[in-house]
Amino acid sequence: MAIAIEEVFPNLHHRLCLWHIMKKLPAKLGGHAQYKTIKKQLKNIVYNSLTIDECDENWLKMIEEFNLENNDWLKSLHKERNRWIHIYVKDKFWAGMSTSQRSESMNAFFDDYIHSKTSLKQFVEQYDSALKKKIENEKHMDFVSFNSIMPVILGHPIERQFQNAYTNNLFKLFQDEIRGLMFCNASLLKEEGTTLVFEVVETMLGKNGELVREVSFRVHYTELHCQLKCVCRLFEFRGILCRHVINVLIRMKVIEVSMNYIMDRWHKDIKRGYQSISNIYDDYGCDGERHRYNILTPLIQEVQQLGAKNDNSCSVLVEMLKDTKEKLIAIDFEHSRAEQLKEVSTSGAKAIHSPLKVRSRGRPPTKRKQSKVEQIMKKSIAKARKKGVAGSEACSETILAVLSKILLELL
Repeated sequence: MAIAIEEVFPNLHHRLCLWHIMKKLPAKLGGHAQYKTIKKQLKNIVYNSLTIDECDENWLKMIEEFNLENNDWLKSLHKERNRWIHIYVKDKFWAGMSTSQRSESMNAFFDDYIHSKTSLKQFVEQYDSALKKKIENEKHMDFVSFNSIMPVILGHPIERQFQNAYTNNLFKLFQDEIRGLMFCNASLLKEEGTTLVFEVVETMLGKNGELVREVSFRVHYTELHCQLKCVCRLFEFRGILCRHVINVLIRMKVIEVSMNYIMDRWHKDIKRGYQSISNIYDDYGCDGERHRYNILTPLIQEVQQLGAKNDNSCSVLVEMLKDTKEKLIAIDFEHSRAEQLKEVSTSGAKAIHSPLKVRSRGRPPTKRKQSKVEQIMKKSIAKARKKGVAGSEACSETILAVLSKILLELL
């Protein structure tokens, strides 16, 4: 498998399952008189080493102390140590996985749909059903993340920033680091140019809450662009900021973390491309957008591969894509505008009338109770019309009559 992976996926990082390796300890070393001590030291090397030098030094000490120089199994493990020991793989992103539990969980997931006697035709149909179920579950989790809020622990602006960005499940993992702040104490160690080096001492507790040891972690902080790096490399390994970095940020009174430290894959509003892939359960005739997506995807991937061959092709493609993007935005705007005009012109209920045809609010004028002034003016105008007075003279007489009666009533 390792040879095939190197040939087919040369840029891929291949690891060995840590759980399967540690499971073999009783079979490989169980006959040794000091098996329990060896097991304890090996676990400490694998899980607690902070640097490669520390790991190699403790490994050699263990081999010499227990005379394990001739153990072929340990020799082979040490030779492949860059494929399974934590400190050797933590500089790569693994989403926190150290074992093959991801593939095992997928196997268990498909066990509900297929079995050893499933035919090829049934497999294709059941695979589609399984994919549909998985997408439905993800959409449900997205709905929960958008419509429910996990309560904060500290209420610090950084915690609220991650609360707004992360899905609920990821925010729970982030809050585990927030809880760990009570066991951390940061102090400035030295300055290296524009970079501040902090020492964060974390108190490690046992399963029953007893004090086990204190571990020192180095955190490098550069204020420019808010660059952060911790020796534990939790962010590089899991994609989540560690408690040591958070402790330094709070000490430096930082209220907002750079978006570089909030991975796109953890966002609650992430758009998953595979959800647009057509399946046999889709109503093909009713989903034109998905049909167009499936037409464009292979073409775009082919263009992407051609553009990635050299810098010149990449530059040409970038300029073409920018120009195409602007044209598509303009087309989309014109289309939306045309749709709005069409809706207004075809909908009689939404037709816009002139102000003369629009009925005024409130009680109609003929049924509204008239004021004293209106009653006087109405009577005066009627008298003027009977006398045959027209135009401006009638208006003047009416105004004078109204004013005189108002004065009389006031007096």
